[in-house]
Amino acid sequence: MNSGYPLIRPRRLRSSSKLLSLVRETVLDPSKFIMPYFVTHGKSLKEPVESMPGQFRYSIDELMKEIKSVISLNIGGILLFGVPEHKDESGSESYSDNGIIQTTLKALKEEYPDLLVITDVCMCDYTSHGHCGIVDDNGRVKNDETLEYLAKISVSYAKAGSDIIAPSDMMDGRVKK
Repeated sequence: MNSGYPLIRPRRLRSSSKLLSLVRETVLDPSKFIMPYFVTHGKSLKEPVESMPGQFRYSIDELMKEIKSVISLNIGGILLFGVPEHKDESGSESYSDNGIIQTTLKALKEEYPDLLVITDVCMCDYTSHGHCGIVDDNGRVKNDETLEYLAKISVSYAKAGSDIIAPSDMMDGRVKK
């Protein structure tokens, strides 16, 4: 079936042996799983996430200890969600060089350079109003302006060492396949 569009076969999934290994076949194996982690500021913290039994908010030092079990279990990679120290109208910690995700990425890549790390791009947890984007005076999300911030977050994560940037922000079609 030819829809009039050229066949596109992107090679991005072959950019590293870790990434290729993760997506190569559909076989259930620990190396095909991704472990989610919530990271927060502080020291010696491992706080339960009440709404998700078995999940915790980790400070970076505690996450670094926890990652040893991921590596020993041969899990394919980890997905980071940030819990910011402060929130504001533009979710500035999400794209700050010193944000929780950026700081965590740098620490992880220094200690575990081969660990596959995925980062979540979404603004709702970083904004003081809790919306996934920049809002106007009436509390409505401004989609076009928000795109600039999603791009800033993505670039910031890439510079800090993220292997995959996962755009979970799917509001109003701002992020598409």
